Amino acid sequence: MSIPVRPINESYLDFDFFQFISTSQSSKSLGMMREITVKKNEYLYNPSTEHLYMYEILEGAVKLGSYTEDGEEFTFDVLFKKDFFGDLKYLNNQFFEYSKALIDTRVRIYNRDFFKKMVVQTPEVSEWFISYLVKRWCSTEKKLKKLHEKKAQEKLVFLSTYFDLNVKDANGKSFNLNDLLTQKDIGDLIGVTRQTVANSSKVKLK
Repeated sequence: MSIPVRPINESYLDFDFFQFISTSQSSKSLGMMREITVKKNEYLYNPSTEHLYMYEILEGAVKLGSYTEDGEEFTFDVLFKKDFFGDLKYLNNQFFEYSKALIDTRVRIYNRDFFKKMVVQTPEVSEWFISYLVKRWCSTEKKLKKLHEKKAQEKLVFLSTYFDLNVKDANGKSFNLNDLLTQKDIGDLIGVTRQTVANSSKVKLK
């Protein structure tokens, strides 16, 4: 049996954090969340933002990244529907990233302290969130493993498979996730240069 390219936390595929807290904590959750739409290429936050929230993607896709010492952007992750991200404030102000919408993206914003309280104090939420973090951790490990492949072509094939997913923007328009990534994004994600990606002739990349 072949191993899936992406890890899956099957036991929690149907768990809906928003639905759970809206039902079980309706009075306490009032005013602790809201929804916004972030336009394509707009930043949801950057390192200088006061990070007070956690974010859930409802529709769309977001890339997370940071900056080199020369101030150049680089991408280290790409997230889409049902993904959560933000600063949980456990790293003593070492959180230094930006989030940028790849397409028009609808996001639900949670008050960070409320989100953390729900995770810590509610067993059902704790189990779900731990499973989600393990899935993200496993996903990162899979990509890191590919950084050590000897051939750039193998890395590119892996990434094109990994991001061969359809996503919808906030307006309902469908996109293939591969098509939303630039050569620079792809190079950043697998540790090769943009030129190496551009010279690839066997993988269809933007």
